[in-house]
Amino acid sequence: MADDGLDMKVLKAIHVLSTCGSVTRAAEILHVTPGAVSYLINKARKTTGSALFFRTRTGMEPNTLAKELSQRYQNINHELNAPDSDNAYASRNIVVSTYSLAELILSHAALNSASTLPMLHFQPQHESENERLIKLRNKEVDIDIGTRLPVDRSIVQIKFIVGDTGVLLSKEHPTIKESITLEQWQNSRHAIWARGMHFFSDDITKTNQFNAIFRDQGLSLVSSSSLSVATLCALSDLVILMPKIVGNKLEKILPVKWLSAPDELTMHYECFLHYHHSHVDNKNLSELITFFQQVFN
Repeated sequence: MADDGLDMKVLKAIHVLSTCGSVTRAAEILHVTPGAVSYLINKARKTTGSALFFRTRTGMEPNTLAKELSQRYQNINHELNAPDSDNAYASRNIVVSTYSLAELILSHAALNSASTLPMLHFQPQHESENERLIKLRNKEVDIDIGTRLPVDRSIVQIKFIVGDTGVLLSKEHPTIKESITLEQWQNSRHAIWARGMHFFSDDITKTNQFNAIFRDQGLSLVSSSSLSVATLCALSDLVILMPKIVGNKLEKILPVKWLSAPDELTMHYECFLHYHHSHVDNKNLSELITFFQQVFN
């Protein structure tokens, strides 16, 4: 049974109709009547609330959702027919979608690991939570690391990084040495990542104080890449807020240092690792996730 109530028979009908564009031809391929194909498509329409297909001069054209369901059928069918799912994972790239900064840290650790790891294929992460969920559901992405996604029964979600925030800056910063005060922070030049990191506190007063200070920082640039922001800190006098565990890892890769933030800027940070529930018993993927967790431990 598919995750949203569409069984494999329905998904197969959607897939075949998407590829051939004709109810009659789909019926021939499936060895059923055209009426049976229409019944299955209508069943899918009622379940999804989408038309799924629209008529054109060249035949039935699938909409975006129908294409996603067609891809889902192919992924599930491939998995069901794989002789050994662990071996299948060992022989193909594992697709990991995450931030560029996490990609740097994980790939650096993988390249320097004595363990035998599968080939990793990193992809930039989409901003839309819905797009991220679709890619996980369709198994276009094996592991997604980032902000917490909405609860979805097809997706396993585990807390991946948890910790306090601090300040990342160049090892050779001209004025800030072993510690940083709030005044030094306020008088510095700042860079931020356009997508932002999700800092939080359980104390509403502290949260309001942090937000007021953060809004008033003297911005010098905004970047779409978390790695670019961190690299610019290494090459200039810019300072940025950074989770402690990430900052400590970057100290071993880039000429930067991580300092505890002034009390007024101390917040918490967390991000999550997500994967499809059908991978729960896959040994190779589980070992890779364990390796990732150890990297950020």
